[in-house]
Amino acid sequence: MALNSGNDMARAIAIDLGASSGRVMLITLSDGNIELETIHRFSNHIIDMDGLHWDLPYLRNEIQKGLDMIAFKDGDSISVDTWGVDYVLLDDDGNIVSEPFCYRDSRTEGAAEEAGPEELYMRTGIQIMDINTIFQLMREKRTGTVMFLPDYFLFWLSGTMNTELSIASTSGLLDPYGRTWDMELIREKNLGVFSFLPVTESGNIIGKYIRNKNVIIISGCGHDTEAAIAAVPAISEDFMFLSCGTWSLMGTEISSPIITADSMKAGFTNEAGYGGKTAFMKNIVGLWILQCIKEELGIGYQEMEELAMEAEPFQGFIDTDHPVFSPPGPMVERIRSYLHRTGQKSPDDVAGIIRIVNESLAMKYRLTRDEIERCTGRHYGKLYIVGGGSKSEMLCSFTADALGIPVIAGPSEATAYGNAFIQLIARGEVKDISEARKIIAGLGEIHAIQPGDGLKWDAAYRDYKKLLEKEGCL
Repeated sequence: MALNSGNDMARAIAIDLGASSGRVMLITLSDGNIELETIHRFSNHIIDMDGLHWDLPYLRNEIQKGLDMIAFKDGDSISVDTWGVDYVLLDDDGNIVSEPFCYRDSRTEGAAEEAGPEELYMRTGIQIMDINTIFQLMREKRTGTVMFLPDYFLFWLSGTMNTELSIASTSGLLDPYGRTWDMELIREKNLGVFSFLPVTESGNIIGKYIRNKNVIIISGCGHDTEAAIAAVPAISEDFMFLSCGTWSLMGTEISSPIITADSMKAGFTNEAGYGGKTAFMKNIVGLWILQCIKEELGIGYQEMEELAMEAEPFQGFIDTDHPVFSPPGPMVERIRSYLHRTGQKSPDDVAGIIRIVNESLAMKYRLTRDEIERCTGRHYGKLYIVGGGSKSEMLCSFTADALGIPVIAGPSEATAYGNAFIQLIARGEVKDISEARKIIAGLGEIHAIQPGDGLKWDAAYRDYKKLLEKEGCL
C-alpha cells in the first residue's frame, strides 16, 4: 500500500546503505520542521563467493521494495549514499562484470605497504589502508569502467553514469587540491586498464527516475560520512565531529588539506566534503566490535549497556583498531585473549568485557581529539556525535568524561538528513548548508552531555596510552 504523499511540502527520499543495514527514508520539510519516516529497513550482508562480495541483486530488490511503497509527488527527489572505497566494474554496455568485492576481503592484505605508503600519502592525503580502492584495483583481475557503489545505484535508478566527488575521494586516486583524478598516479600503478568517469561536484541533478519521470535523481554526497557531516548541527563553521556507526570517523572540516608527516603518522585522511570543504578526519573502528558482541550474545544494545553499567570501571583496555578485531564473527574470546596477551586481567563476566570495549572507544576518541588539535593547531570546546552511536548514552557519557568537554549527541540518522538536505539545497528548497544545519539543530533528539569526574579518566588515559606504547601504536 502506498504512503500518503502529503501536500505543499518539500520531500526528499534518502537511500542510505551501510555495511550492516540499509534504509529507504522519506524526509519532509514544512515551515522549518523536519519529519523523517523510515519507509523500509533491511539488513545488508556479505556473501562468500570465491572471496567476500556484496549482494547487489539483493540490495537492488530491497531498495525497490522501499521505493514502491512511496506515493511520489511531482518534484520529489532521490539520492543514494553508501560506505566508501568499494566499486563495481561495468562493461561497455553498462552491465556488471561480476558482483563487487567487499573491502573486508583478504585479497588486499599487504597491498598498502607494497605501494610505498609514505609517498602515496603525501601525494593524495588519504589515510593508507589496505581496503582503499587503489589497492583493490591493484589486486583486481577484471577490467571495466570503475563505478563506486552510490554512483552505480544512481545509474540503476536514472540511466545516467556519474562519478561524485566525495565517494571518489575515498579511493586514494584523486589529486586532493585539484579534486580530479590523478591520471599520472593511475598510470604509475598500472591502472590504466580501467576506465574512470569525470568527477563531478556533490549536489548535482543528474536525471529522472526511470520508473517515474516526475521524480528527480540527485547525486548528493555519495560517501555516507560526508552526508553525515552535512547534518552536524553546528552553528560555528569550526567544529569537531564524530560520525559513529560501524566505523567511527572523527575530525573537522577545513578549507584545504593538511598533508604532513605528522598527519600521516597519526593516520588522518583528507576527503572531499560538501561545498568545497575538506574533511580532515581519521577512520577508526566504531561500533563494529559491539555489533559482533550483540550478535554473539543474542541481546540488544540496551541490555548490553545495562549490564556494562553495573561492571567495575577500568578493568582493562583494548586497542579497538587492532587487526585481531577486524574479521566478523564471535568477539568475546578474542577480547579475552588480547587482554591475556597484553598482561591484563580478563573480567569474569561479559558485562566487564562490554564495559572495556566502550571505555576503550572513549579513550580512542580522546587520543584522536589530541591528534586533531595537534595537526590543526586549534582547540575544540565540544564534540558533536552523530549517527547510531549518538543513541548510546553510555558511550556518549564515557566520551564526554574522557575528553573533558561537552558532547552534543544527535541526530542518530545524520546520514539520511544530510543526504536529504543536500537534495533540498540542489533543488533550491533550502538556501545553503548553514541554513540546513540550523534546521537540524532544532530537532528534539539533540541534547548535550556534560563531562563528569575528569581525574579518574585522566589516570585511566595514562594507563591506556601505556598499553598502546607497549603495543607499538604510539
